[in-house]
Amino acid sequence: MSEIKKPKNPEDDWKVWMVVNPATWLMPILFAVLATVLIIHWVLLSLGFGF
Repeated sequence: MSEIKKPKNPEDDWKVWMVVNPATWLMPILFAVLATVLIIHWVLLSLGFGF
């Protein structure tokens, strides 16, 4: 098997952001977190847990 080169941090950090681009994924992740929080609050309030 061929050897996989270990990343040299921080020189290779830019490669991570080529895959996990905040311009693409940040807003959908934040909307998913917001939807999750709203659903959890809606369920807890419907069960009678008051905040």
